[in-house]
Amino acid sequence: MTPQITVQLYSVREQAEADYEGTLRAIADMGFGCVEPAGYPGYTAEKAAKLFADLGLKAPTAHISLPEAEEINQFVEQAQMMGHQYVITGCPPGFKENYTSLDRVKAMAEKYCQVSEKLAPHGLQIGYHNHDWDLAMVEGERGYQVFLANTPESVLYEADIFWVARAGLNPAEFIREIGARGKALHFKDGIVSDGADFKEAETESGRIMVSDAIPFRAAGTGQVDLIEASKAVEHAEYIAVELDSFEGDMMQAVKTSYDYLTSKGIAQGNK
Repeated sequence: MTPQITVQLYSVREQAEADYEGTLRAIADMGFGCVEPAGYPGYTAEKAAKLFADLGLKAPTAHISLPEAEEINQFVEQAQMMGHQYVITGCPPGFKENYTSLDRVKAMAEKYCQVSEKLAPHGLQIGYHNHDWDLAMVEGERGYQVFLANTPESVLYEADIFWVARAGLNPAEFIREIGARGKALHFKDGIVSDGADFKEAETESGRIMVSDAIPFRAAGTGQVDLIEASKAVEHAEYIAVELDSFEGDMMQAVKTSYDYLTSKGIAQGNK
């Protein structure tokens, strides 16, 4: 079955901060039936859940921070209120520090295993969203492969195929490699050959990579072969639109991405 299209709401964070309801209403009007929250600018989770229901939007996936043991109960309560199935870390705790040695990669993997065990009885799965730096070599091995080898398939891997391509890997092969873990994927496009230097920054949604250069493009207008990558999709239930930033009208870029992914049969929406 064709995956449902969703949108990572971090893309429209500036618009959402100015007018959260108006932004979500515009996204629903585009044809999105699903969204992937990363915080709720100016809103509480409770208020956001009501708004989503009013607009007919679902949030089966979300970006979160990996919860500590004492946060699990509250974490589960909020996830169930929002209707999440798959809760995914935009960045791992400790960020790049996890990839300075294989022992650190394995220690990080163990944290995901522990959270996975605690969430399973509640019907929730934890997942990992990649960038390019966590696909690099660590002591002669690919860090992500060590992570996969040290976690069960119940720990998901939300491949961001722009970052996969930027790391010099083949997105289609990567999607095949993660297999059943790829229940949600980011079909991000951009100028892969852009030599932009990304640096770590702290935001309301957690630590991210930012740059003065903006290589991201609407789906179908960049250098990532989204069509070829889509041929490898077998397990995905959700395909996400995401642009970390954009030189131009972000809402139009999201709409262009929706139109491209749905018209090419990569994902399906409500229009």
